[in-house]
Amino acid sequence: MTPALTASFVTLSGAGFAQPARVPFAERCRAAAAAGFTGIGLHADDYQSMRIEGMGDNDLRALLDSHSLALTEVEFLNGWAHSADDSTAVDGTGVFRELGAAFTPHHVTTGEFGPDALDVRAAAARLRAVCAHVADLGLRVAVEAFPWSGLKDVATARAIVQASGAPNAGLMIDVWHFYNSRSTLADLQGLPPDQIVAVQLNDGRIVDDDFLTEARRGRLLPGEGELDLPGLLTGLHELGFRGPYCVEVNYPEFRELPVEEMAVRAFTSATTALQTLPQDSG
Repeated sequence: MTPALTASFVTLSGAGFAQPARVPFAERCRAAAAAGFTGIGLHADDYQSMRIEGMGDNDLRALLDSHSLALTEVEFLNGWAHSADDSTAVDGTGVFRELGAAFTPHHVTTGEFGPDALDVRAAAARLRAVCAHVADLGLRVAVEAFPWSGLKDVATARAIVQASGAPNAGLMIDVWHFYNSRSTLADLQGLPPDQIVAVQLNDGRIVDDDFLTEARRGRLLPGEGELDLPGLLTGLHELGFRGPYCVEVNYPEFRELPVEEMAVRAFTSATTALQTLPQDSG
């Protein structure tokens, strides 16, 4: 049986990373559900824009319910890792508390965009403060590494998560970032599988520089690139990870497609990739 899939925000937004969505949320929900997704992602900026336009939580909840979708993933929480103290670290969590209270998503994705080197101990303390601030809502905090940032690889993200001691903290494993940060499965050995909060499926190529540009124009559909997606998925499965899986794909040609085609192609390619996993008995 193929695991349930979530369409991450940028996958159906019809716009580039850090750009306002071209496709309205209602159309994204309709297309995601029709393609087979059971979950959908939302960016905090998009959520706030919809509220300004007059769409309240009850409207969004009714829309999700009408398509039998869960709001699984919310993003993106940035800036805590370099915060001066715990109080400033939690400054950006307000909207995620609102989303958590209204929709009980599985996780909020977080990381650090800035290139400055991190003090692991200090960053862990800030992460602990962030996690404590949203723990009462049942919200997990998924820490994602970016190869151009101070939070540069899975080993660094793991060190911060484990030093934080926060029970609701864990890792977000994005296929493109995993390989382009030169991370390996050895970086995950011995990690309890529940400390992998979610996996974002995509593909692409290995680059040596200009990581940010390539990440925003070359995050391809699973199976369309040269990354060892089957190897990573199998390795995560052997570590005990069983989901959730999200599809995070966005490149210029893809985002120009009709949203229905984006959804079908994303779901089909991800499902094909996951079908390579061994089936659990029982």
